[in-house]
Amino acid sequence: MNWIFLRGLGRQSGHWFRFRELLEKERRARRSPFHGSLLFPDLPGTGLENHRASPATIQEITDDLRSRTVATLPPGQPHCLFAISLGGMVALDWLNRYPGDFEHSFIVNSSLSGLSPFYRRMQPRAALGLLGGIIRGSAMGDLQALEQTVFQWTCNEPDEQGKVQHWVRLQREHPMALKNFFRQLKAAMRFKAPAPFPAPRNGSGQSGQTRDAVNGNAQKPVFLVSRQDRLVHPSCSDALYERYGQPGHYFVHPFAGHDLTSDDPEGTLDFLRRYLQTFA
Repeated sequence: MNWIFLRGLGRQSGHWFRFRELLEKERRARRSPFHGSLLFPDLPGTGLENHRASPATIQEITDDLRSRTVATLPPGQPHCLFAISLGGMVALDWLNRYPGDFEHSFIVNSSLSGLSPFYRRMQPRAALGLLGGIIRGSAMGDLQALEQTVFQWTCNEPDEQGKVQHWVRLQREHPMALKNFFRQLKAAMRFKAPAPFPAPRNGSGQSGQTRDAVNGNAQKPVFLVSRQDRLVHPSCSDALYERYGQPGHYFVHPFAGHDLTSDDPEGTLDFLRRYLQTFA
């Protein structure tokens, strides 16, 4: 089984950090659901792709990522998609326009225009705080202040593993242009909710669905929501689930912030492992 992992606004593949390390270790285990290819593509304009202009629409971001991931994998193999925040918007567009690409998909703390008001999609106190950090980081070159502010609003757990310093190094090594940040933000704000997905033909969640998904009959997405998210209000995930989910595809994390995999990488991996075991 192959996996594609998508990050959110202004982030890059290096921000998976400890979660990616755990996935790579898990990949070596026998019968692991992560035993295939693990792809961590940077969105255009970020990370290793920071030399490029970020597309003006979510659809263009989707098509760019698809050409660099699924299109390069052997045909007929099952794929899974895990996406957080803005990456979740890309995922919903991807699932809507290319329904046969993934057997399973997991969307974390995302939101859509038309389903949630703007002040829920980015809560006002967090927006003001992040704006101050962006100004200090971009205008004054204070990357420490920038990443410390991002950490403050996206993570709830103490920084015991040097996350902020790791993020500062990433920004120094692969800086994201401010214009690309705002192009991403514009694409996210303009993207409208796709039509609801059709119900899988097998319906019951049995293992036969996973085989059918390769031929275009994928499971509906699983929604993971951090109830203590201070950046994107949890009601945004509720709205996504109501429109695109199905019973048994909604899970709540009790203490993590917006950046679920930074606050609880072990718990997230354990959830994915246990969830997919039900389809083995």
